[in-house]
Amino acid sequence: MNSLKIIGRTKDLRTETNVLYAEILIKDYLALVGEDFDKFEIQRKRVDPKKYIRLKNDIKQGALLPGITLAIEFSEVEKYYELIDRGDYSGVADLLSQENEIYILDGLQRTYIIDDLIRENTEFKDGQKLLLEIWFEENIDHLIYRLIVLNSGQRQMSMRHQVELLFITLKKNLANDVQGLELYLEKENQIRSKPKKFAFDKIVNSYYSFLTKSAEIDRDNLVVKKLNEDDVLSSTEKELNENYTSFKKYLQRYCEIDFEVYRIYNGDDFLGNFKNWLSEENTMKAFFAAVSKFKIDEKREKRMDIALDKLLFDLRGAEVGNDILGLGVFKDVKGGIDPKKSNVGIALRKTIMDGFREYFMNEGEETFIECLKIAAQ
Repeated sequence: MNSLKIIGRTKDLRTETNVLYAEILIKDYLALVGEDFDKFEIQRKRVDPKKYIRLKNDIKQGALLPGITLAIEFSEVEKYYELIDRGDYSGVADLLSQENEIYILDGLQRTYIIDDLIRENTEFKDGQKLLLEIWFEENIDHLIYRLIVLNSGQRQMSMRHQVELLFITLKKNLANDVQGLELYLEKENQIRSKPKKFAFDKIVNSYYSFLTKSAEIDRDNLVVKKLNEDDVLSSTEKELNENYTSFKKYLQRYCEIDFEVYRIYNGDDFLGNFKNWLSEENTMKAFFAAVSKFKIDEKREKRMDIALDKLLFDLRGAEVGNDILGLGVFKDVKGGIDPKKSNVGIALRKTIMDGFREYFMNEGEETFIECLKIAAQ
């Protein structure tokens, strides 16, 4: 991969983010990003290759592709600073060539095409190169702001996509900060065999629900969706960072509750199916939407914290097989949703979200299943 060459440098003067521009022989590109370049793919599924036949043929003929944007894992950025500051770009290139924490922020579909061509033993033109833009950002505040807000104004990406990119680069940080949290990709076909283990894309969806304060936005109601997202995109860097910090706080509490629920329900044949209830996407999105929607001020946040403290206290004191959440009755609540009158998934998420909000409002004095019943009325 010695063809990697840094050809320019600039800096975002607002965030002081270093950005380097580079070129690399197209045949060496996959060695830089790794053959498992899509290891963090969440919702960005591969587009039908047939739609890129013309571009694929153009590349074969030596066409120069639009530049691909990469980012370095933020916890690995600091070791590049001295090299960048003294202009040792060959040193930067050598270090990049050894890295395995490089993420594709923009250019995944183009990378798929290059991978196809290499697997087909395509002979690229002599000297055929690819242009790269590489971001070096170690400050989480700046990274959150840059990926959620700045990119939305610079590229035609949805906010949902921006959230994915954010979590791709913060995956390691999140797992380190939330004690016991284990993340896996659904495409790995893993079976959840213990508590505090969640599919990565469900965590992303939970954060999106946390940001938009909604467990479900009707896809047909684009006006509501846009208003919710615009509210997030108009946030300041400080507000976005506070939101992320708050999300981590409640993700930690969620993991602690999940640990106890898994313990209690895992030991009972009849109730065993509910041991993973907190890892289901409906529950996760509903919980984090409820948390974000409820905590509009310090007073309400305190009430919510009291409710969660009580829930955790009760769970820790419960014996195995004790249906303390009343999830056995939850089937009846779920069964009461008329599929002819409403979308079951949307109605279920709303019921769970409202159930959590009712529980928060009562500071945990009402049982959780009673709160769900009230929400279902």
